[in-house]
Amino acid sequence: MSKKSWSQTLALMITFVSTFILSLTAEARMVRVSGSGAGSSYCNANSGSYCIDSVKRRAEQDAGYAAERSCEFTYRGRALRYTTSYSTSCNPSYLPPRHDGTWVRCNSNSSMQCEVQ
Repeated sequence: MSKKSWSQTLALMITFVSTFILSLTAEARMVRVSGSGAGSSYCNANSGSYCIDSVKRRAEQDAGYAAERSCEFTYRGRALRYTTSYSTSCNPSYLPPRHDGTWVRCNSNSSMQCEVQ
């Protein structure tokens, strides 16, 4: 093979590979997925804010997992966890000092971006 035909073949191969790679990346799109979660626990004044924070964290974790599963199983996509946002509320959200204790329940909704091919 001459140098000229070798360089033409190489240029053609590079063009083909570049076009193929661009076509793969051009097809990816982003969708927003959501999930919800809940947590509950009995909290008293001794565990106070630590207990409430723990229940809140559990609710947010459940909501994040639900959104991630939605991305992976419904859209067959890749969850971008760093884009996750949460909306969480707990009832009650505060326990006063010397409180005998009560059940705390937290509900959380999350959303994140999902990369779909």
